[in-house]
Amino acid sequence: MKQSFKFLIGLNATVFLISSVCLFLAWKMGSELSEPRTIEPQLITINKGESLYTLLAELEQKQLIQSGWQIKLLGKLSPEFTRIQAGTFLLEGELSSLDVIRQLTQGQPHQFKITFPEGISFRQWQAELKQNEQIKQTDYQSELEQLMAPYDSIEGLLFPDTYYFTAKSSDFSLIKAAFERMQKTKKQLVPQMPDAEWYQMLILASIIEKETAVKSEMPLVASVFVNRLNKKMRLQTDPTVIYGLGERYQGDIKRSHLNEKTPYNTYKINGLPPTPIAMPGLAAIEAALNPASSDYLYFVADGKGGHVFSKNLKAHNQAVREYLKLTQSN
Repeated sequence: MKQSFKFLIGLNATVFLISSVCLFLAWKMGSELSEPRTIEPQLITINKGESLYTLLAELEQKQLIQSGWQIKLLGKLSPEFTRIQAGTFLLEGELSSLDVIRQLTQGQPHQFKITFPEGISFRQWQAELKQNEQIKQTDYQSELEQLMAPYDSIEGLLFPDTYYFTAKSSDFSLIKAAFERMQKTKKQLVPQMPDAEWYQMLILASIIEKETAVKSEMPLVASVFVNRLNKKMRLQTDPTVIYGLGERYQGDIKRSHLNEKTPYNTYKINGLPPTPIAMPGLAAIEAALNPASSDYLYFVADGKGGHVFSKNLKAHNQAVREYLKLTQSN
């Protein structure tokens, strides 16, 4: 009986000691894993099928966590710490080892962004997409043709804005998002307008976009073009000529360019060119839909960022002379 009693006392003491040691180790491990450190912004990519052990080795090597074995042990007790997800994540700021693991297992993949300004062409969009390392390059020509049907060109059909995406999103997914955004804009502004009429308006809006960066004068610029169209006058706008030249344009318009009859040379053709010449923004679209009421038929740069508007050729020629005098003096 005495021996059994002594055995129980010894067993209890051993259990107590082991429990105490375990509690101490758990406290120490929790303390170390919860200790924050400053992490400079960096991206961590977890590939599909990557193991937790591979990830922990990388994090430890980059000194983003204190100790990989502690995380492995913690994973045995709390399985949620082992459920890593594929994607690219941004780590930055004051983060503990636990914070890092939580972000990689429970957080959202990092959102990258790309901005397409108003007035740039689709060729420039493509260049922006190609040089972004986080965007997956694809052969999207057939998908693009289906998207823009019945039109032969995607020019003007994409809404310029900032778009957010996760790593390795395809280039076409961003093109499609911009196309859908333009479609949504039509539904918000003029839901009943026939598509053919909307397209003609986009052509005009793209010319307005290229003619002025001053949003407040866009309705006046629109009125000039509408007035000229109503009077059967040619638009005679340089941006359309430049677009028609494509890569041949080297920074200046020559007399030979103005005399060359292309579908975009509005010095030679009547009416609007066949397609938009750029991606118009909201202000240009609204100006084309609601041009100012005016008698203006001409405008020329004023040398200060805006334009001088004229009702007749005599006044316009005077404004041109003033502009040339200003530029020559500078």
